[in-house]
Amino acid sequence: MSDLQQLTVQWQAAYRAYTQAHEANRYVAADDPAAAARIAPTYRRVAWLWRQLAALESTPWWAKAAALHAAETFDHQADVNERVAGGDRQAGGHRVHAPVEGVSGRGEDQA
Repeated sequence: MSDLQQLTVQWQAAYRAYTQAHEANRYVAADDPAAAARIAPTYRRVAWLWRQLAALESTPWWAKAAALHAAETFDHQADVNERVAGGDRQAGGHRVHAPVEGVSGRGEDQA
């Protein structure tokens, strides 16, 4: 299995875990520390995998840029949720990121 294939499988699993945490948090307050603690590590894992995908030599420049932007977005959300999980109830005033419509993390939406 190539590096890209391995990272794709890992990214799909990480995004699936993120989606499950997001669904579990759907009806809780944005400043709920338990919900924030549940989702923060999933944001971090997806961000890390976006960076790994961007680091592949075979990744085109435009895909690297998109992956790095996605990583920054997921890291920002991890930062916010880590602050909320740590007791900063002001940090969780809003959630700006939700699972992308049509991206399941299961592979059937892959080209």
